[in-house]
Amino acid sequence: MNRIAERIVNLYSFGNRTWVTRLLLLLPALTLMGIVYLGGLLIFGRYSFDMYENGKLIRGWDLGAYRAFLSDPYYWKLIGTTFRIAFKVTIWSLLLAYPLAYCIAGIKKPGMKQLLLLLTFLPLLVSAVVRSYGWQLLLSKQGFMNWLFIRLGLTEEGFSMIYNETGVVVALVHIFLPFMVFPILNVLSQSDASLKAAAQDLGAGSWRTFLTITLPLSARGIASGVQIVFTLCLTAFTTPQLIGGGRVMTLPVFIYQRTLDTNWPMAAVASLFLLVSSIFVSLLVNKGAETLMFRRSRKGGQAYG
Repeated sequence: MNRIAERIVNLYSFGNRTWVTRLLLLLPALTLMGIVYLGGLLIFGRYSFDMYENGKLIRGWDLGAYRAFLSDPYYWKLIGTTFRIAFKVTIWSLLLAYPLAYCIAGIKKPGMKQLLLLLTFLPLLVSAVVRSYGWQLLLSKQGFMNWLFIRLGLTEEGFSMIYNETGVVVALVHIFLPFMVFPILNVLSQSDASLKAAAQDLGAGSWRTFLTITLPLSARGIASGVQIVFTLCLTAFTTPQLIGGGRVMTLPVFIYQRTLDTNWPMAAVASLFLLVSSIFVSLLVNKGAETLMFRRSRKGGQAYG
């Protein structure tokens, strides 16, 4: 009995695992991912070759949906709107998240730090649908924001901040801001404080220390936050649908509408395009961060060499 137990322990100990054993341990997770993720992609890929004529779905192998999607100016305008909103939301999220993460990372009192962390990530406990409806009320013509602007004398009749791109960007920045704060905060919290102290001892001021030490060291966190927020914005459906009110058309909203119309080939092509675009942007941002960090390390090596 002891020998059997010993063999089981040795089999599952990390040092004695063979590649077959490791593969068997990964098999349940790989099977689940293969069925849910790869299976869905294969189904999308199959539907993209079908045809849609006179309101009916016709099974077949045709590239008509691909040709229509890539050649029609309407779809390129749709793609441009989707990427423009994602770019704006990512930039504004980064501009707001970095100072917040920097301040939280520099707080020494645990109680105050926990409070700010709670306030930052508390919105994640609320559904995106609820938050979108909340922004609908705030940004409407009779909402709080217009009431405040009129009271402050900034406008007499109020601004139009709903059912347009501005309202969608504002709501998405609020919803996705914590996803930008968390990776930046994680990197800043793990950075070596002695590096900043050494730079200040060598005569560097606060701004120079930030630009030469803190900012480059947080490049990985910035890249992760940009990847997460940009990808989430590309695939956001609820907020553009509710805040945009059907007037702000993005790829996810378009995919939803084509699915309801049973135009599954066009919905599948748009979905695959969105997936490929998200992967490409993530790889591009990751490559840019690696290049920046490599150049910084080479400069540092030359300086010390």
